[in-house]
Amino acid sequence: MEKPKLKSNLIQSYIEFPTRVGKLRFGSEENRLFIEINEERIYLTDTSMNFLIEKALTITGNLSVDNLIEKTSAAGIIIDGLTIKDGVSGKITAHAATSDGLLTGQFIDANQFVVVTVTTNADDIISLPKASTTPIGTVITGMIAATGFELRVHPDDAAAAKINDITTNVEAAIPADTSFKVELISATEWILTATTKLGAVLTAIVPDAVV
Repeated sequence: MEKPKLKSNLIQSYIEFPTRVGKLRFGSEENRLFIEINEERIYLTDTSMNFLIEKALTITGNLSVDNLIEKTSAAGIIIDGLTIKDGVSGKITAHAATSDGLLTGQFIDANQFVVVTVTTNADDIISLPKASTTPIGTVITGMIAATGFELRVHPDDAAAAKINDITTNVEAAIPADTSFKVELISATEWILTATTKLGAVLTAIVPDAVV
């Protein structure tokens, strides 16, 4: 059987494997990774090393993606069309509300489903991601058990960002034993809704002034 060949020039380099159906190549061209079968080339990345899917992609096993957009809020995967047969399971994270809404009390825009606990009592705080740098359309869902908490915008947004159309240093009380959802609808506006553990929708939560 013919051995693999390593080839390189000023534009590209690749390793070539002979197969029963032709030549299979893996390599790079001007900072783009590619795979090539019988001279039909498919690029795996662009020149900035962003991952590309140029052809149909079939995944027969489980696909696990961790920390997809946690480091850079604008990063992620862009898919023009996607068909999912068996559902999607979101990432579950735990956050402990704190006295100042920082550290474990700070949501990030990569959060999908959050289990909130409190450190001391229902006056403990969870802060939302910074609205001006979070992608519009971001949705964070979660639940709180026996003790509620106070939800605030990011500290840098306190003077301008809104929760349910209320602004200027406000907080929204999330009752115990509820599920909640916050959605960013503009660079300064969060919409908050909540339901009881029986599934009943709570009356609109109106934030009040931070004291």
